[in-house]
Order: sequence, then C-alpha cells, then structure tokens
Amino acid sequence: KATVSVLYCRGRAGLSMADYFQTMEDNDGVRWTWHTYPPKPAKDRGASNGATYIPDMVVPLACVITPLKSHTPTPSIKGAPNKCKQCGAVSNSFCRLDFSGRCWTCPFCRTRNDLSCGSDQITPDFQQGVCTVEYELPRVKTPPPVFIYILDVATNPGELEGEKDALLQSLTRLPPDSLVGLITVGQHVTVWETGYDGTRCVVFTGLPKTGSYTQDKVREYLGVKKGAKVGSGQGVEGKVLLPISEAEIALQSIMEDLQPDPWPVPPRERAQRSTGAALEVAVATAELLAGHDGKVNHNGRLMLFLSGPCTRGPGRMVSLSEEETLRSHADIKDGLAPHMAKATEFGKGIATRLKAIGFCLDLFMISLDQVGLLELSEAVTYTGGYILSSDTFHSPVFKNSMQKMFQRLEDRGVNNMFFDAVLEVQTSSETKIAGCIGPCRGLEKSSPNVSTKVEVGEARTCAWSTATIDQNTSFCVVFDPEEEGQSPSSGNRLAQFITSFVDCNGVRRLRVTTTCQQIAQSSHKSVMNAVYAFDQMTAASVIGRMAAKYMEQSGNTLPPTLRWVDRLLIRFVQKFANYNPGDPDSLQLDQQYSLFPQFMYHLRRSEFLQVFNSSVDETVFFRSCLFRETVPQCVVMLQPSLMAYEYGTNEAQPVLLDSKSIKYDNILLCDTYFDIIIHHGRTIAEWRDMKYHEQPEYESFGQQLKAPHTDMAKILERRFPVPKITICDQYGSQARYLLYKTNPSDTSSSSVGSETQVIHTDDANLQTFMNKLKKLACSQESN
Repeated sequence: KATVSVLYCRGRAGLSMADYFQTMEDNDGVRWTWHTYPPKPAKDRGASNGATYIPDMVVPLACVITPLKSHTPTPSIKGAPNKCKQCGAVSNSFCRLDFSGRCWTCPFCRTRNDLSCGSDQITPDFQQGVCTVEYELPRVKTPPPVFIYILDVATNPGELEGEKDALLQSLTRLPPDSLVGLITVGQHVTVWETGYDGTRCVVFTGLPKTGSYTQDKVREYLGVKKGAKVGSGQGVEGKVLLPISEAEIALQSIMEDLQPDPWPVPPRERAQRSTGAALEVAVATAELLAGHDGKVNHNGRLMLFLSGPCTRGPGRMVSLSEEETLRSHADIKDGLAPHMAKATEFGKGIATRLKAIGFCLDLFMISLDQVGLLELSEAVTYTGGYILSSDTFHSPVFKNSMQKMFQRLEDRGVNNMFFDAVLEVQTSSETKIAGCIGPCRGLEKSSPNVSTKVEVGEARTCAWSTATIDQNTSFCVVFDPEEEGQSPSSGNRLAQFITSFVDCNGVRRLRVTTTCQQIAQSSHKSVMNAVYAFDQMTAASVIGRMAAKYMEQSGNTLPPTLRWVDRLLIRFVQKFANYNPGDPDSLQLDQQYSLFPQFMYHLRRSEFLQVFNSSVDETVFFRSCLFRETVPQCVVMLQPSLMAYEYGTNEAQPVLLDSKSIKYDNILLCDTYFDIIIHHGRTIAEWRDMKYHEQPEYESFGQQLKAPHTDMAKILERRFPVPKITICDQYGSQARYLLYKTNPSDTSSSSVGSETQVIHTDDANLQTFMNKLKKLACSQESN
C-alpha cells in the first residue's frame, strides 16, 4: 500500500498533471479516469443501463488502453507465460514468490501456483516495477496474411486511375510473403485468376438467383475445392490468391488494361454497382482457404474502394433513379429510408462471416455524396478495419493515408498491422467489468469479474476480439466497483490486460500489462483532492465515447443524450466544487477538475452528438475514429487545439479556442483531428499579397508565414488517417471551418472591439454555459 501511495504523490514533485498522466500512458499504454477510487456505496447497488449510468463518483472508473503502444524498452520472454490455474491471470510483479516452495501466489484470487522456471533467478514478469511484458508463444507459425483488393470500376476514368495507383503502390509495402487477390465490381463482379499465364477471370452477374452468393456457389463458379493442398491448382490459393512475388507482374498487367465499367449510365440515373455481391464473393473466397478441419488459419483484409452507393443486388441501399435521394438523418428518423433495414441486415451478415474467419474490412471511399458506410459500419468498425474518406483518390489526404497504413515498424521489423487480436481483462474481486467501447466484438466469455448490474458497450464478457489492430488502436474499458466490505485486505485494486495477437511474420504473441491502484477510503472531495486522483482528459474521452454510443443506441436522438451529459456535469460540479449553497459566484473547482466542464461544453457542440450538419456516412466515420483513438487524439477531436503565431515571435503560443483569439495581425493553426486549418488575419493576408515576405528587411515576416506549415508537417507525420488541410484568410469563405469550432464569445449582439472577430450564431458561448452551470450546481433544487 505504501508503494502505491508514493506512486500517486510522485507527480507533484516536478511534473504537471497533464505530463504526469501522459508519462504513465507512455510507460504502459493505460490511462485511467481515476487513479484512486472508493468502493461503491450501498445506494448504487441497483442495475443500470450503461448509457445513462451515473455512479456516486459521477465519472465512472474506466481506462483507455492502447495494448500495442510502443514501450521502450519492453521485456520480452520466449515461451508461454505462467498462468493461474484458478482465474487464468498471468504472473506479474504483484505476485508473491516462494522459491523454497517453488510456487507463486496470484494477487487476483490468492491461489498458489507452481513456479515453472528452473532457477532462483527472478524472470522479468516477476520483477518489481515491470508492468508490461511481451511473450513470444511457442506455436506453429500462422500462414501468411491475405489481402483481397475490391476495386470499383463503375466510376470515371480519372478515379479508376487513382484506384489502380493506390493498389500498385501498396503492393510494394505489403509483407513479403502475403497472398494477394483482385476483384473488380461494377454492374457485374469479376474475380481475376492471377495464377494463369495471361488474363483469365470469372464473372458473376451481381444478381444471384438464390438472393446471395453462398460459399458453395462461389466454389462451384471458381472451379476450386475446399481444403485443397497448396500447389495442387485446385484451391483458391494458387489460383485466385497468389504470393505477392508471383502475383505482382500479373496485377500490373491487369491494371494496365483495366477500363471503367462499359455499361452506359442513362441521364438522371446512378451507375449500376453490385457492391454487396462483390463482398459476398470476397468473403466466400476467404472462407475457401479453410482446411479439412473447416477452420481458416489465414488472417487478412478485404480492401474495398468505393466511389458510390450499392444500387444493385444484395445490400442495395438506393435505387438507380436519382429522384430518390440517399437517406439522411431526418429520413431515417421519419422512416423514409426504404432500403436501409435490409441493407443494414446484409452488412451485419457480412460482419458475422468476417468475424468467424478473422478477416477485417477496410473501406476507402471517395464521393461528394454517400456510399453506404452506415449499412456496412458493423463489418468495418467491429472487425477493426480502417475508414478513409476523401473527395478523390488523387488527393494528398488519401495517398498519404494509404502510405501510413502500410508503414513499417523499425523496432519490430514488421508492418504496423497485427491480426487475430483478443483482449482479455482480469480484475481483483472488488472490481467488476461493465463493458468495452472500441473496434471490437464481445466473445461472451463469462467470468466472476463481469458485472451483471451495469452494461456499457460490448458488455457481459471479459474478453473481446478484433480481426486487426495497430500500435495506436485503443479500447475503453469501463468498470463497476463493488460495494463496501468486498475489497481485499491489501487495499489495492488490480487490473490485468492480456492481449493476444499475430504479427505479419505469423508469430503469435501475448502482451500483458498489469496495473495497481490504491482504493480510496472515501469519496469526499477533501480526500480526492489530496492526490492526482482525476485525469480530466481521460474522463472527457470516456464520457465522449459513452455519449456517442448512447446516440447510436437511441437512433441519434439528441435530447436524451444532452440531458444525460448535463445531469452528469451538474452532479460532478456539485460533488467536487467548493461553493456556498445559493451563491454561484463562490463556486471554485480544484485544478484537476477545472477543465472537465469545458470539455463537456465542446462535446455538446461536437459532430459526435450534433448530426444536423453531417451526412449519415460522415457521422459514422467521425464516431469510428473517436472509438479507436488514444486519449490525446480524442481530446483534440472534442476540443481542437489552437496555436497563434504573432509577428516578431519565433515560437507558437497556445491560445484559447475562442473568437477573441482571431486577430488581424496573427496566424492561427487549428488542429481538429479531421482538419488542419491555417488561418491568416486580415492584416497578415494583405502583407502576404503585397509580398512583404520576399523583401530582405521583412525576413521575420517570412518566418512567421512558414512556421505554421512547419508545425503542420509534424502533425501530419504522426496522424492517421491524414487530415484535410485548409488554408484560409480572415473573412474568406473557408474561414467558416475555424469559426465553427471556436467559442463564440463575441456575437453581433455583444460589445466588440474594432479588431475582434464577430460570429453570428444563436449558440450559447462558454461563459454563458458556465454561468448557467454554476447556478444549477449551487441551486438546492437541482438534481
């Protein structure tokens, strides 16, 4: 207990709170909402829906874990780990070792287990201070990964060239022994057999007579046998799927001759596109890799390039006639999306089949309209697939994102993509698991540490699976502490995160992170303020995910979600602020809580809740990024960062995300995660247009113009997907992207200065919001 207490007090010596929590994340890839948490009081015993769950501490005990976050260094052990025979937890530095009895005691269930090591030397997993260990498991290597490209040819020649360039460039970045296949989709679906000399393909009509292309039908059409030996020429491997070294020349030849879909598109009609049929054929092709035991041992990705919606066959989401518009949020709410239910059910079926074989679906979409991401959302997000959205396949956003997707990790010597991942969580007896929010599906694995009272996201399980994962993929795990009297005598709360995955070389690995927290004796603010107990950035990330998930579950109905966020925020201020009842001016929040209300203000205005200004596909894309990103990136999504560059200064200065920060004589760099905006004040824009920066006496002005571009390049280097870049001037049309994100402190009805940016809006600004919050929190009647 004393060791844990020192851990919490260490940050006060020299690190700020933000740096302290960031250091903990860098060390072990875990960030908690609370670093000490009391037991649940008796009044919280009842069952509760996770979406509307507000515990006694207001913000639930939760963590955002990035299982494969790069640690330097991470102890590595070859061989299987020591596992508790009772609960399955892996040996760790919190175990009690008994060399004389050749055993170790599990800190989770107090079970004594035999010690497998043959000497008295302490292995890295038992060493004090080591929280993360990686094991290389002694198993047969997994077969090479499979990459099946699905290209949309029902598009214009220019965009088809962009698809072909992306495919050919990605081939050079794939793992060297990968299997590669190609399917093209337009009115018909074409499977290219690259295992033959010359060009040979199998064409599917896109309108299956039985309603869908089953595995048996695809096997019959392709003329292959399920479970055929490699090299026999009778299976999909060697006929449709070839090693990249053998398929590259054939694919290059196909790309040279590939033309847009020849079927004419009548006026006022959409192109005929059999996207659903292509997905069925691609999934069936992957399923045909199964051996005689019926199990697909390969892992892989289906990479779907789309430039429009599915208009034909299975999964159709809209008719051919352009008189029928694509579904909007209002259409869905009013029941005016006739194809949505059936198309969504089709997408769920694809997701189920992909999960069974361990494949993911990536969706690369370019369109000024929608392509049907909502209907395919489960197949993409719950398998861990990527979503790239752009205006064109030729844009730098798309090209740079494709390059980053296949980047190589120098420390591991493999691509930054790992397959067949399973995250399992073990907790000590006083803590239950309420659920997980992230790019994963629950495995329905029962355990005594699974909560039956609170459900959040993928609940009623202690293990979740995803087909693919990378070093930045994060999961939000929410916990439900038990009531008084069930905590162990140690007074500490333990949690262990066990992540199993396969790298691109086919090696199965196990990464284990074990954390320990001191259980607070009381939830009173005087106790919680004494230490670095609350991480407000992580709390904002968790509440943001929970609110976005609630929006999904409620059919994007905004009022209930806003009421939940408002009620949570009022209770939070009431519990942790110092104030005199009935006196809002007396209210004060401790430093570790002071930013949380500001985060909630921006969450209420964000595109994760406010869907009015976004298409259905855009909303799905925004939320999918929120569900899988790390805490710092999630905070940028909720409250963008804003840097100012003043004339005569060498470094950027962080400024408030406020309209008052927009001045005539400064340059602003705004990072919203999805967009990077460089905004020039009116005076700066005039000087630039007069080319002052090209004159030697105004060299410093030239440096001011270059500085935001240099900082932007640093952001682009580490961001995936690559954000859209907007460079604008004050009062220009594209300046609206910045005004939309800033706090409208100066409006047309307020008193403004001569150089203050006025924002015409009916939204309440942050000051009005905080005044109302103080009034409600100090009111005796607020609940």
